[in-house]
Amino acid sequence: MGNVELNLDELHLDLKNPRFDGLANQREALQKIVLSQGSKLVNLAEDIVENGMSPAHRMLVAKATSRGASGYNVMDGNRRLTALRILANPAVLDGLTGVGDLTIKKLRRLAKDFNIDDIQPLDVFVCKNEAEARHWIEAIHTGENEGRGVVGWDGIATARYRGQNTSLKVLDFVKAAGKLTAEETAALERFPITNLDRLLATPDIRDLLGLTLEGGDLLSDLPQGELIRALRKVVTDIASKAVTVGQLKSKDDRLKYIGSLKNLLPDLSKRTGTPEPLDRLAAHASKNLNKAGPTAKAKSLLDRKALIPGPSQAPLTINDHKLQQMLKELRKLPLDAYPVSVAASFRVFLELSLDHYGVEKKLAGYNIGLELKKKVDAVAAGLQAAGAQKRDLQAFRALASNPNAALSIDRLHGVIHSRYALPTAAELRTGWAEVQVAFLKIWA
Repeated sequence: MGNVELNLDELHLDLKNPRFDGLANQREALQKIVLSQGSKLVNLAEDIVENGMSPAHRMLVAKATSRGASGYNVMDGNRRLTALRILANPAVLDGLTGVGDLTIKKLRRLAKDFNIDDIQPLDVFVCKNEAEARHWIEAIHTGENEGRGVVGWDGIATARYRGQNTSLKVLDFVKAAGKLTAEETAALERFPITNLDRLLATPDIRDLLGLTLEGGDLLSDLPQGELIRALRKVVTDIASKAVTVGQLKSKDDRLKYIGSLKNLLPDLSKRTGTPEPLDRLAAHASKNLNKAGPTAKAKSLLDRKALIPGPSQAPLTINDHKLQQMLKELRKLPLDAYPVSVAASFRVFLELSLDHYGVEKKLAGYNIGLELKKKVDAVAAGLQAAGAQKRDLQAFRALASNPNAALSIDRLHGVIHSRYALPTAAELRTGWAEVQVAFLKIWA
């Protein structure tokens, strides 16, 4: 058994649905789901109308086995099936008892914008029997099961995915500039980020910490030494549970805690009047913290297993989810084992990075339809205009002008389109070492 495509009328609600204690027929099953789910079912129906069926969650079904039955019983996905039945035929709502008028009104309105042909046939997975389905249902609905089930994101992972979280910016700054011990760094792995959110959401507290919020971005015009003291204390207190949610519930509670920091609070008279985004300050701090002599730096960049070194050597502040994942892979894939895959992946990483900078900085004449070499030239010109040294961009410009450069556009195109172009791990290492400075500025 496996993936099949079925029509809506071939699917039956599960009369053994564990959400309910016994169901007599399809009508009762539908009514119980509508009654128990209420606004949640409305939200699900709305999402289906606007976005279609989730490609990440197929219904699990098993062949109907009762006498005279045909079609398939839905073992997992009964809420989705209920929403689809209502959207396809809102008349099934007629006569339902106990269901609120507002719920029914919203569902009927959504049905007017729904076309069954937009999602039918449905991609489902047919299990051999209920026993096989049971394994996957338990993995989905009964918790993490020591990693065998669905492992939910913690607050930090959710914030990273959604992006533009002020608390994350503070955490990154403290990691970069706070000179944390190994124990303090380890404590940040399960950091209760909502506690820090509460503090930073209070304008009076942001003022005391020397922070300002503009357009969703967190900025400060304090010297790093003034800024880091209190922020380091706040982060480590929350991470170690020295301060808990119970101590931060009200505004007075939060102000009392911040007031207890006393001499750790920044001297606001030292404001420079030139605020900078906190993520940029974090990048500066990380760069200064890991600065080494020329010989040591050259050796570390060339003597590594992956194309892009870790954040201590290459602090790239990337908020785009796809590019974050690509960066993660380019920092882990061993060059000696996967030079072709790494080169092909870098080709995509390069162009998406160029597009980010060109669009973000609104470079004159830049658009994502440009030839890749012209994109390199345009971004190089933009970086130089923003203050980058011409000599530091020489190797980056060579990506477009020198076909023999290790990571040149011609070489990268050859890796993808030619049967014979085979990059070596050594030239890829050298290539990144030469252009890293440009990428640090692109993602500063």
